Amino acid sequence: MIPVPAFAAAALVGYLIGSVPVAYLVGRFAAGVDIRLAGEGNVGSRNVFHEVGMGWGVVVFAADFSKGVAVAALFSDRPLWQLSVAAVALIVGHAFPVWLGFVGGKGLAAAGGLATALMPWGAAIGVGAAGPVWLLSRRFLPTVVVAIVVTFVAAPFTGAPWAFLGLALGVFVVVAIKRVIDEPRMREVEARTGWDRERGGSLR
Repeated sequence: MIPVPAFAAAALVGYLIGSVPVAYLVGRFAAGVDIRLAGEGNVGSRNVFHEVGMGWGVVVFAADFSKGVAVAALFSDRPLWQLSVAAVALIVGHAFPVWLGFVGGKGLAAAGGLATALMPWGAAIGVGAAGPVWLLSRRFLPTVVVAIVVTFVAAPFTGAPWAFLGLALGVFVVVAIKRVIDEPRMREVEARTGWDRERGGSLR
């Protein structure tokens, strides 16, 4: 039986780490922008990249990526169920932060940090494969898709435990679910801001 206090502690730690709204704070303090209402409406690094600046976008990505690394570092030597609870809570915290009225980002960078910490060699191969895609297309979506797919394909061949592979896959499924949940709100924001969904950035 799973101890309730340990379950609650893992969930709380994961949620609190995930819920730090870095993109929102950067938007507010660096540009006076509510990132929930600007660009594509997502509380994440790509929106900050376009609406606040490239450097700030990199800062937000690094911070959100570090959330996943932190959870992996804290729980990777614990029982798998504790790591799993903390990992899912990480994405839930990022996606539904109490500090922003439960309007947060998708958690893609945080999920990437977790997967990279758990499967470093597979992630390195994935990033290596995604680099040329970015250089040729300069598009976010195909670059991310290639990085994720290649990471999962390569990970078993680099010695990553299947349990970590399954956990990371589950976390990305949670990210995808949040993407679906966000769709109506993001469509409304994009209609107001003139966001170009195909290439990113505003048409206005």
